[in-house]
Order: sequence, then C-alpha cells, then structure tokens
Amino acid sequence: MTSKPEISMRPTDELVALFIDLSLEMKRADDWLENGAYNRAHKKLRDVRAELQRRPGDERRALLPLLAHPNIQVRLDAATATLALSAEATEAMQGIASLGYCSQAVSAKRMLRAIEEGTWTPT
Repeated sequence: MTSKPEISMRPTDELVALFIDLSLEMKRADDWLENGAYNRAHKKLRDVRAELQRRPGDERRALLPLLAHPNIQVRLDAATATLALSAEATEAMQGIASLGYCSQAVSAKRMLRAIEEGTWTPT
C-alpha cells in the first residue's frame, strides 16, 4: 500500500473500494487459514471503518450497498460496520447467520447473540 495517501486523505469512494479489497483479503486468508494475513487486513479494515465514522454525517452509510455484495465476508463486514445505522444491516447479519457453519455465519451468530444479550452494542 505504498504511494497511496493516508486513509484520512482518501475520498469516501476510495475508502469503500479499500474496504472491499480488505474484506476480500480477509476471506482469502480465512479460507487458507492464514491468521497473520487475516489479522493485518482486519486491522486495516477497522481503520477504514473508523475513518468513515469520523467523517461528517457518518460516511459508513456508503457501505450500505455492500450488504448485497456477492462475497459473504464483504457482506458481513459491511453489516458489522452499519448495524448502528440501518435495520438492513441487521437483516443482512441474520441472513449470514442462517447460512450454516462457515466462519462468517458463526461470527454473525455470535454478534447477534451478543446484541440480544446486551454484551455488545453497535456504535
């Protein structure tokens, strides 16, 4: 990622594209059990999400179209990022949770349970 501007300097559409790329990298790393690569991509994804949230009007809304993305990891990450903003995100999370025992479905189930039990509140 050298020669690219800092996250805070990028326009929202570039951050959305980076969000997708990082989610796809997380899916690839998950599929190949590459924990280090997964964790590095996840940290960068959190930074992108935080930058979008910091922007006036909470630019995480730009991630809402990703709730219909064909890749399950992109959908999960978009739903997680927008749970506090939209009922559509909750519906997307429930849809992912219903898919069985892939790691994304397990993560979605865990997040929904934490919300229901009050141990986690989306912000």
